[in-house]
Amino acid sequence: MLVYFICTGNTCRSPMAAALYYKHLNDNGINYIQVESGGLGAYEGDQVSANAVTVCKELNVDISNHIAHRLKGKDLIKSSFLVVMEPVHQQILVEAGVDPHQVYLLNPPHGIPDPYQKDLDEFRKVRDQIVAAFEDLDHTLFTQAKEAWAK
Repeated sequence: MLVYFICTGNTCRSPMAAALYYKHLNDNGINYIQVESGGLGAYEGDQVSANAVTVCKELNVDISNHIAHRLKGKDLIKSSFLVVMEPVHQQILVEAGVDPHQVYLLNPPHGIPDPYQKDLDEFRKVRDQIVAAFEDLDHTLFTQAKEAWAK
């Protein structure tokens, strides 16, 4: 199973979310889920935000080698579950033909705010919102997986 985290530029929220969720899964003994990230408007090759690196390191997660990736059709095809940061990301994907049941808004109904070009405190708030949303994400993800496996 592949869980794909999506934001706009793939330099702040989605790389933080993907790396933190990967750690969350491993800390809970779950090693059969792959995690990746991309951005709807990413510039291929952009460096991850220095503030994102710093706040993830505070939780022993290293994202310093992350390079921005623009979401492509093949990413959608190979993904089991798409986790978006804002309602507009969800809307774009659904309007592009993605099954709405495959798209999950992290921290509904408002999503995760973009900390781009903001200070460390804002990045910490965003990081903490992301981590706090994992319990609901787990519930949704594993409920849908059980339903799919039952078919």
